[in-house]
Amino acid sequence: MTNEISSARYWNIEQCSIPVGKVTIIAGFCKGGDDCDDCIRFCPEKVLERGTVPNEKGFFPPVVVADGKCTVCGRCQLYCSENAIFVEKIGERYVTAEEIALREENSQ
Repeated sequence: MTNEISSARYWNIEQCSIPVGKVTIIAGFCKGGDDCDDCIRFCPEKVLERGTVPNEKGFFPPVVVADGKCTVCGRCQLYCSENAIFVEKIGERYVTAEEIALREENSQ
């Protein structure tokens, strides 16, 4: 561990809110599988996994495996070349300074 302190402790934040999102996948548009999976790869919260049920085109759309963990960063939506996925903010949850520090420590 370094001498750095988390941003929450630096600014003396007791708690803050994090957006909570809902991920919607349009399975018929998806070309997921060996040639893609960008939405899965770029999700920092690991909300998605490759699905096991093919769509009508024979591709394997992702499935949401961590409902409630989406922070509406939009990376899945940004990197989907087929516009088969989108996120929307449905609420927010509050986290403590300790939780923020753990998140920052685990992301390094």
